[in-house]
Amino acid sequence: MGFFSKKSPAKSDLKSDSKSASPARGAEPGSGSVLDMLRATVSRLSRDHIPPESLELRAHLLDSGYVDSLSATELLTEIERRYGVRIDEMDIVGRLCSIEALAREIEARANGTAK
Repeated sequence: MGFFSKKSPAKSDLKSDSKSASPARGAEPGSGSVLDMLRATVSRLSRDHIPPESLELRAHLLDSGYVDSLSATELLTEIERRYGVRIDEMDIVGRLCSIEALAREIEARANGTAK
């Protein structure tokens, strides 16, 4: 699938982990349930079944190896099924390429505050 070409995130994005990652807007993204669902789903879909608590919130989902093009599609389908939020395939390699970014977008759209 050609639309999943990898783009490298900034080095600072890769160094954050789930315990030290602090979003720019203050509170932890994904008020719990969204973030927990994303972590659990990415863990389940990852080739190595990485434990949810070991997933880095700001790591690029594809570049980190958490998901590949097929499992990314499965993740987007799960997000749409659970939250009624449709994420474009191109967004997962761009502006919504991390668990943190996805959680914020899902919550913003669910609350009607997305741009």
